[in-house]
Amino acid sequence: MTDKVLVAYTSEVAATDEIAQIIGTELAGCGLRVIVLPVTAAETLYGFGAVILGDAATRDAHRFVRRHKVSLKHTPVWLFHRGTAPAPNDVMRMARKLNAHGPISFGGDAPDWDRAKAWARYLADQLTVLHRGFVSN
Repeated sequence: MTDKVLVAYTSEVAATDEIAQIIGTELAGCGLRVIVLPVTAAETLYGFGAVILGDAATRDAHRFVRRHKVSLKHTPVWLFHRGTAPAPNDVMRMARKLNAHGPISFGGDAPDWDRAKAWARYLADQLTVLHRGFVSN
């Protein structure tokens, strides 16, 4: 198992890219190797031990899931979205399809940056426990 984490996001909804960057920065601060990319730029999941996907209900996210469906079956996945709880039905369907953790919501017009940071630190702990190959400070 690898300690490399992919934070993949779609940017159709404003601030999702910022939330993804915050999550990536926090995970890296916990000792994980992190790559933050738009879903359209994530060409392979090879070498990633986990995927964190932002705004999973968009068309680009669906393409990402179709393109990587085999890898995603064997990779832990967490979902987040920029919006209010509860998550929309299409996001919930994606969570079930991927057998993903979440989704977690980070607020509507004003994203909750502190919540995003805290969630990322929680994820770092979960990844460390879930995969002994993950290394955390």
